[in-house]
Amino acid sequence: MINPFETYPQTFAAILRKKHTCETIMLYADEDREPNGEPKLNARLQEHWVEEACAYGQCEYCHGWQYNEWFQEKPTDSEVQELILKQQIKVDLAKKVKRKKYNELINGADKNNGQLITLCIDKDYKQVPKLAEEIISVIIKADYDCLLDAQATIELYGKSETELLPHIHIVTKKLKPDGAVAQLFRRKFRKDKYQVYRVDVKTLPYESAEAYVMGEKEGAKLAATAKDKAYRLNNSLQDIYDLTA
Repeated sequence: MINPFETYPQTFAAILRKKHTCETIMLYADEDREPNGEPKLNARLQEHWVEEACAYGQCEYCHGWQYNEWFQEKPTDSEVQELILKQQIKVDLAKKVKRKKYNELINGADKNNGQLITLCIDKDYKQVPKLAEEIISVIIKADYDCLLDAQATIELYGKSETELLPHIHIVTKKLKPDGAVAQLFRRKFRKDKYQVYRVDVKTLPYESAEAYVMGEKEGAKLAATAKDKAYRLNNSLQDIYDLTA
C-alpha cells in the first residue's frame, strides 16, 4: 500500500492551493418549456446554482468566508506543505494500525507469545554506543513486519559484570517463526558496517521477554544490569527504545 501523499505531493499541493468554485448548471426556466418538457423555440439556457446555500446567499465560499475545503484564507506554500506532511503521517499511522490488526488476527495461538532477539556486536569495536543507536534507527525506519509492540535496549555486559559482550536485546510479539526472523536480521546486520557477528532469536512469553529487556534479571546478570544502566547513562543512551510506536 503506497502513501499517496508521499508519492504524489505535487498533485495534492495543486489541489490544496486551488480556490473553491461553487458549481452551476445550465437549465431552462419552467416558463420556457412546453407542456411535454421540451424547450420552447426561443428559449435560452440560464445558469443556476447547484447548491441551495449558494442560491439563497448562505454559502461561505460565495461570500469569501472560506477559501477552499481546507483553508479559510489563501494558503502559503509552507501551510500547504505542512498539511501534506500531516496527511502523510496519518496514512502511515493508519497503515501501522491495519498491519497490527492483521498480524493479531493471523497470529492465532501465538498471540501471547513473544520473541527475544539478540544482536551481538564485536566487543573490540570502538564506537559501540553510536553503532548500536544506528542499528536501532535502521530497524525503526525499516518498519519490519515481524515486529509488533517491539522495544529494544543496549547492553554492554554479558552473563556477569566482568564479561564484555556488547549487544542489543529486542522484545516483540511473535509474528513469524524464529528462523525467519533470525534470517532477516542476519541478512541485514551481519556486515562489516554493523559489526554484528551473531543473531539469536528465541520464543518466550511476551511478558517474560519484555521483563528481561527491561532489566529484570537475577544473580550475576543483575549486577551486570546495574553496570549496563550506568553505561547507558554515561553515553547518553536511552534505557528503552520503542521500535514500533
